Amino acid sequence: MNKIVLASHGDLAQGMRQTAEMIIGTSENIYALSAFRDEDEAIGVQMERLLEKIGYKDVYLLTDIFGGSVNNDLLTIQQAHPEVTLIAGMNLPLVISVATQFQQIDEDMLGHLIEESQQGMINCKQLLKQQIQIGGDDL
Repeated sequence: MNKIVLASHGDLAQGMRQTAEMIIGTSENIYALSAFRDEDEAIGVQMERLLEKIGYKDVYLLTDIFGGSVNNDLLTIQQAHPEVTLIAGMNLPLVISVATQFQQIDEDMLGHLIEESQQGMINCKQLLKQQIQIGGDDL
C-alpha cells in the first residue's frame, strides 16, 4: 500500500491529513509532519525517523511549496533514498488520489494524478462571469 507523508510549515500537514480522512475515512497510510514550530525537531530528523519506522518502498513525500525550506530539507532525503518520491505543492485532491491508489503508482500514473489535482484549481469568479455572459444557469 502507498504511504504518504505530508510535510509543511506549521500545522498545514496535520490539517490536510484530517481533512482527507474526513472524506476517505481514517487512513493508517497518511502521516503528517510539521516544521519550524518551537517544540519540533528539524523536519529532516523527523522524516528519517518516520521512514525508518514505515520503510522506504511506495512512499510519497508531499510538501507544501516548492523551493520552501521544508521541500529543500527533504530534497536531501530524496537524494539519499531514491526509492521515495518527493512532490512539492500538495493539495487535497492529490493527497486523496495518492492515498486511494491500491496499486503501485508508476511515473505515468503519478503525472496523471498531479495533472488532475492541478485541474481542480478554478477561478470561480471567472467561471461565474462566463456563465452569466452565455446565459447559463448550470455550472
